[in-house]
Amino acid sequence: NEVPHCSSVRVSMRYRFSATVLTCILLLGGLGIANGVVAKSDHGHELDQGHHQQSYHRSPGWFNEDEEIAELAGTPSNHESLRGSRPVREGAYFVDNEELDAKSPGLGYRASPVVKDKIGGVYAAWGSKVMGVDNGDGWLKTSNGYLPYYVHGKAVVVKFATPEEAGIVTHQSGREWWGHVNYNEAAENGMRSWEELERQQGHLGRWCTAHNHLKQCSVAFVCKAGFCSECTISRDCNEKHACEWDASAGHRICIPRSLTRSWTWRETVCTELIVVTALLSAAAGMGGGGVYVPLLLLLLGFSTKEAIPLSQAMIVGGAVVNFIMFCGERHPEHKHRPRIDYDVVMMLNPGLAAGVTLGVMCNLVTPQWFIVVILIFTLVLALQKSLGKGIQQFKKESQQLAEKAAKGQSAAPAGSVKIRFADIPSFFVLAQENSRPLSLIGGCWLVFLACNFIRAPSCTTAYWFQRLSLVGICLFFTISGQTTIRSRLSSKGTSEGMMGWTESTLWLYPLMATVAGFLGGFLGIGGGIIMGPLLLELGMDAPASQATTAMFVFLSSSLAAIQFMVLGKSMPEFALWFTAWVVVSTFAGQTVIDYILQRWQRSSLIVLSIAAIIAGSLCMMTAIGAKDIYVDIARGADMGFKPMNLCGH
Repeated sequence: NEVPHCSSVRVSMRYRFSATVLTCILLLGGLGIANGVVAKSDHGHELDQGHHQQSYHRSPGWFNEDEEIAELAGTPSNHESLRGSRPVREGAYFVDNEELDAKSPGLGYRASPVVKDKIGGVYAAWGSKVMGVDNGDGWLKTSNGYLPYYVHGKAVVVKFATPEEAGIVTHQSGREWWGHVNYNEAAENGMRSWEELERQQGHLGRWCTAHNHLKQCSVAFVCKAGFCSECTISRDCNEKHACEWDASAGHRICIPRSLTRSWTWRETVCTELIVVTALLSAAAGMGGGGVYVPLLLLLLGFSTKEAIPLSQAMIVGGAVVNFIMFCGERHPEHKHRPRIDYDVVMMLNPGLAAGVTLGVMCNLVTPQWFIVVILIFTLVLALQKSLGKGIQQFKKESQQLAEKAAKGQSAAPAGSVKIRFADIPSFFVLAQENSRPLSLIGGCWLVFLACNFIRAPSCTTAYWFQRLSLVGICLFFTISGQTTIRSRLSSKGTSEGMMGWTESTLWLYPLMATVAGFLGGFLGIGGGIIMGPLLLELGMDAPASQATTAMFVFLSSSLAAIQFMVLGKSMPEFALWFTAWVVVSTFAGQTVIDYILQRWQRSSLIVLSIAAIIAGSLCMMTAIGAKDIYVDIARGADMGFKPMNLCGH
């Protein structure tokens, strides 16, 4: 009985084995057929590919575009053509606010690839990481909506570069060898781990965003394409830093700017040109900012954020010297009046300040090409007026000197150069006589100083209320000045040779000052360079125009310099060096121009100095503007008006 039982078992096992083998053969054959079909599809048979696409659409109950993208994100590259020419691979992106510098908390999502189609209250926070698919038309599609890559020509969505794309070697990278292998070091110390290599490399190669770049990259490296990288130029670095080669590290890194360590021929030439500019500015009574800023940008490679505070420090240094030397002087023709026309400052300074505020706001939304066109037109007109007036006055003075020489009269009593300092007793007398104008001038200055430190967020209700309040304050000080002028006109009348004040000019001149301030703020050249020619056109003689313009420059530059100093924007080493030269040059320029005025009665040199400063500003500011336009065109920036820049979006 046992033998038949064993035989039946063997037969059963044979059948089972045969069935198993047959099943395996069928499975392998099926896989081969499937692979053949896929291979045919991969070799370009569009019919099979079309059936593959249709299989998705036949299940509307579960299919949606986001799931299709998510599924295709993990498929091989030969399946990416299923979506046509549009990339479908999902990637990591970060929302960057470094270029736009917006005041908002983040970038708003859109319901469709249309800028105005915002989803209310939904945004991607600045510096955050988002996952999405390139829409192929300048938009990133995410699960929350669409995000634009650029806002007003500024990149706001940047793709995280893979380590290989950033040129960084990782354990997953293809092996690329260079140099010679040091086997002795490996034998003595052992092979280093990736963590040890990372520590040896330092901050270079770390992941970063615009918000954490200081923590991840330190100040030595810059954040590019989502990774800490070497700097290329100094403007890549943070403020007060320059990009230089560090031999010990073997990298180009950002190091704090140092005047003594990095002194080259550029610093020498820049210092010499600043001295010349300060001499001419002293003669003209101007600040010279229209020349200082381009010199710092072109010769020293400063960024605008570095050049403007340093320029303001130099301007205020020269303005202080001018004010000290002019404050105690009396008018050369009308000894009962001060050389600084405090009535003019009292009446025009509020309008000038309001105009500068409005001009800066308009500058934010205006394209660079339009600003350059208006800059050229304005400065060419100012140059033509001042140069023509200077040449005309020079010819008139030459004719007067020739007539005196024909009569046997000397041009002027011979004398040596006199060093002039502040006449403090005379200033106190003049201040007492002009207490009302000085109090209004000081009050307006203090109000604007307070407003500079109390800034409301852009485009908020408080922001617009503050701007309207400033306009109202300027109007209040202007009306108060009109009251003072009217009382003086009724009691003393108008002095001959001074600016004539009538009921019409009491409103006309402040409006003209507002326009001058608007142009100064809009063009970024300050109000002094506009006020000098304006005062000459309004009938003020050259010596009084020189001193009065210097007073305008002192008021505006001191406000800006105090603000930059409190915010820590100044670079002490550079500020001390260049400001010292400006102070010395201004003092020397005032001394020389006083000698010329006394010896040869050539007040036309003041007007010609104004023309020289305007010409220098015209050439250098136009060059800077043209360079910016070229860069904007090269990178495809938006060349239209940008109203949203006013609110920082």
